Amino acid sequence: MEQTIAIQIPHRWLEDVPKEGTTLQQIFKLGLEQYKIERALVLYQDGAGSLGYVAERFGLSKRKLIQEARSQGIEPDFSEETVREELGG
Repeated sequence: MEQTIAIQIPHRWLEDVPKEGTTLQQIFKLGLEQYKIERALVLYQDGAGSLGYVAERFGLSKRKLIQEARSQGIEPDFSEETVREELGG
């Protein structure tokens, strides 16, 4: 299912950006994924649930969210089961 969204943004944001629909969709998709990652990490840090829980809530892969957490200096709490899953065992 697709949804049409109309927004106004500053012209300077689109300088030197091709105006094709697929390009704009890709930009939106990347921004939306980053937004979801940031929201998920905030919820995780606020104690709203495990990384697995917040990843699932935002439709993100647990592995990707763990990588992003570590890149931002957030060291995830791991149970022994989670460690085995991450090591593929």
